[in-house]
Amino acid sequence: MKFRFCGDADCPDWLLMQINTLSSLESDVFEDICQVIVKNLQGEELDYGRLKERRKSANLDMRALKACTAGIAYILRSGVSYCVPSNVLGAELEQLGLEPHLSSIFVNVYSSHFDELRKSAMSKMLSLPSPTSISAERLADTIQLSMSTTVENEQKKITMTAEQAALLLQELKQVADRMDSLTE
Repeated sequence: MKFRFCGDADCPDWLLMQINTLSSLESDVFEDICQVIVKNLQGEELDYGRLKERRKSANLDMRALKACTAGIAYILRSGVSYCVPSNVLGAELEQLGLEPHLSSIFVNVYSSHFDELRKSAMSKMLSLPSPTSISAERLADTIQLSMSTTVENEQKKITMTAEQAALLLQELKQVADRMDSLTE
């Protein structure tokens, strides 16, 4: 079967095993672990003390607790990444074998923290440093471009021929036109 939170692909086998372990947890333990993972995904330090406390009350060994936290984190990250609606995510988790009352708890945690998780995920996406200044200088039969970036005030210099500069300018205009057409 294909699942939206898995990017319309099959669910990983390791996650199927973790869902079985998660289904054996008490509701309050499951919700508390979900809350700890949500806070961690939002950038807070992982609360190992609280997880160890919950591990003891649920009679889980450390390996099972780590696997459960990895499974919950994967589902949260993937659900947010693929913008899966909470009702769809809940239905998919039940299809995979998560108990309905635990699925309901997970959906409540997911939907109440979706916006914060989304913002956190977006802030961690790959981004390139923005240039702070760009200058060009003609040297004999070449052109030298200098660019400073926001990363450690780094300066890059590129030397090219006049033909290469004209080709670069033409390609940049084509890219700008394509980007403009996408936003319309």
